[in-house]
Amino acid sequence: MLNIRLLTPMSLLMAAATLAPAAAQDFAPHRAVYAVSALDRGKPGTGTTGTYAYELKLTCDGGYVVNQRLRLETAGGRGAVASEQQSQMTESRDGKKLRFDHRTTAGGRQTSVVKGEALIGEDGKGEARFTDPEGQSVALPATTLFPVAIARETIRQAKAGEQGFDAQFFFGEKVKPPQSVNILIGKLPKRLADVKIPEGGEQLADGRTRIYYRAGFFDAQADGKGQGEPAYEMSSVTLDNGVELYGTHEESDGGIEYRITRLEPLPKPECK
Repeated sequence: MLNIRLLTPMSLLMAAATLAPAAAQDFAPHRAVYAVSALDRGKPGTGTTGTYAYELKLTCDGGYVVNQRLRLETAGGRGAVASEQQSQMTESRDGKKLRFDHRTTAGGRQTSVVKGEALIGEDGKGEARFTDPEGQSVALPATTLFPVAIARETIRQAKAGEQGFDAQFFFGEKVKPPQSVNILIGKLPKRLADVKIPEGGEQLADGRTRIYYRAGFFDAQADGKGQGEPAYEMSSVTLDNGVELYGTHEESDGGIEYRITRLEPLPKPECK
């Protein structure tokens, strides 16, 4: 699930009773590269191209390390302007701990750095503490899910025949409370049914189910709830082992789509 910054919300209380990231689907360690292109009102656009690289590795204690980099080139009056977003995250298997480091550059100059750690307690609530900017913190309400946990929960619910769920989502790219997110699981569109598996990645895809979902992300308001129009929307075609084949990120009338071009398995860690 790429996060760079039309769905009807369901009951958060119902979601709180059903979310179980610790019992969700295990993910396969892998490395993937995607070609990025522009969207204009949901259709192919022009002016922006790029690449998106994603890597998921396992830790010896059963957690996940995620590295992702999005590089975009946007046409301008004086030529293309390059921007890049890099993220490194370590997430525990039970979904209760997240360490994050997000960096953004534009035109070769670093424009932001956000680092910290988020912890969720046994009661489902928690706190994120930032080391850059230093001394900042935000509360994490119940039903807060981190990036791998929310992806695992989506796949778990899809395999169970569910149509979607609501949660709170925390990525850590800004010193802000979690966003309310509504995920709607649907039928794979015909136009995306033939997304090809890159050569060398067949073993990760053989026998795997393709899952399609859309999600709306709503910024928290003063009362702690999201409302109105979503801050952004995304969609994804993901295998049931966590390998994403296609995705979109849409905000206002613009956005991007990305399609897989390279895929390779990564070895599991050598642990004592």
